[in-house]
Amino acid sequence: MSDADDAERKRLRVQAVDETYTGLKQHQIDRRRIVFVRDELRRSGGYGVVRRAQLYSSAYLPIWLAPRFQGPPQLVAVKQIRISAADNPLELKRAFTKEVLVWSSLLTHPGIAKFLGFYADFENSEAWLVSPWEPYGNITDFISRRELEVPEKLSL
Repeated sequence: MSDADDAERKRLRVQAVDETYTGLKQHQIDRRRIVFVRDELRRSGGYGVVRRAQLYSSAYLPIWLAPRFQGPPQLVAVKQIRISAADNPLELKRAFTKEVLVWSSLLTHPGIAKFLGFYADFENSEAWLVSPWEPYGNITDFISRRELEVPEKLSL
């Protein structure tokens, strides 16, 4: 295989990722609608940090005025994907696009957190996934805070 064939395959792969990503724009959330809550409720994992935030209905009204016209903001969980300068931007965009595509197609699954949308700015190394805030945390946290019998744990 020649270098020209490799370059053409890479170009087609980039084009396919860009087309798929563009098709997901209906799920994209304007960053100005997300305001992080100042608290210590953060969870960290191998691929990112989950932080609590408020999601406003509009990005065009000041935060102090928006609740008067549109009601209170929604409490959400924002998973901020860890991106470093050493990461391959094309591979990151491909993986993030795949994650958004899969999660957005499972909107009604009872065992999966609801997908509200995403924010991504790959040039500035930012990629966020947004879902409703669950006050009891994940299933592991929920079980560890309660004295449940084995059948109750298994039913969850």
